[in-house]
Amino acid sequence: MKPIALCSDDYAQNPGIDAGILELLAVGRLSAVSCFSTAPNWLSISAPPLRAYREQADIGLHFNLTEGFGANAPSLNTVILRSLLRSMDLRKVELELERQLDAFEDGFGQAPDFIDGHQHVHQFAGVRQILLKVIKRRYADHAIWVRNTVPANSEWNGKPQILKYLGGQSLAKDLQNARVASNNGFAGVYGFDQEDYAACFKVWLDAAQAGMLIMCHPATEAYPDDEIAQQRVVEYRFFQSEKFEQMLAATQTKLERLSLQNA
Repeated sequence: MKPIALCSDDYAQNPGIDAGILELLAVGRLSAVSCFSTAPNWLSISAPPLRAYREQADIGLHFNLTEGFGANAPSLNTVILRSLLRSMDLRKVELELERQLDAFEDGFGQAPDFIDGHQHVHQFAGVRQILLKVIKRRYADHAIWVRNTVPANSEWNGKPQILKYLGGQSLAKDLQNARVASNNGFAGVYGFDQEDYAACFKVWLDAAQAGMLIMCHPATEAYPDDEIAQQRVVEYRFFQSEKFEQMLAATQTKLERLSLQNA
C-alpha cells in the first residue's frame, strides 16, 4: 500500500468548510488540514474542535497574503507581479508570516506540522526565501514539512505546469538544499468546475507514489463570497462516498500523515 497525504485547505474560512473537514476527519478520510490562522473565527470557534485530531492528522498553516476576510488584500495577480518584479516588501512578508504562526500556535496550542500557502503564495520568489529563513530561526528543533507543487505526473499540462514554473520547482530544490521535508509529487489541481470529481481523483491516484500530496477543498454547504463554493460540496460528497474508499483500495493507496512518512 502506497502511503499518500490528502490535505484539505482553507480551514476556518467559513462554517461550511469547517464542518466538512471535521466530519471527514471523524471518519478518517483526511490526513492533513491547512488552516487560516488569522480568520475571524480561528481562535474562538475553529481551532478548539480541531485539537482533538492532532494525533490523527497533520495540522498546518495556510499562509495567506490574498484573502482579507472582508478587509482589503492584494489580488493574486498583484502578488505574482510583485514577486516577478522583485518589488515585494519582504520585511512586511516576514512580519506577516510571524503573525500568522503566532496566531496558529495561540489557537492550536503547538507549532504547525507543516506550512503551505493560500493560492500557493509561499512558493513565489522572495516569499519562499522568507519562509525558509523563518523556519530555520523559529523551528530549528521542530520537524516541519513544506508543500511543494511539482506535479506527480510530469506529463500533466495546464495549471500543474504553471504552478511548477511559478515557483514550485524552485521551492522543491530550496527545500532539499535546506533539508526541510516535503511531499513527493503534488496533485489536486484542476479548474474547480468538474461535476465528476471522481474522474479527476482517479487520474491523481493513478499517479500515486509514496509521499505524494493531494490537496482538496471540501465543504458541507456553499457559502456566499466563495468562488469555488459549489465545487466544495461536490468534493465533500465524493469523500463521504464508498466510491472514494473503493478507489483507494483499487489503486493500493492509503491515507497517512506526511510527518510520519518523513520521520
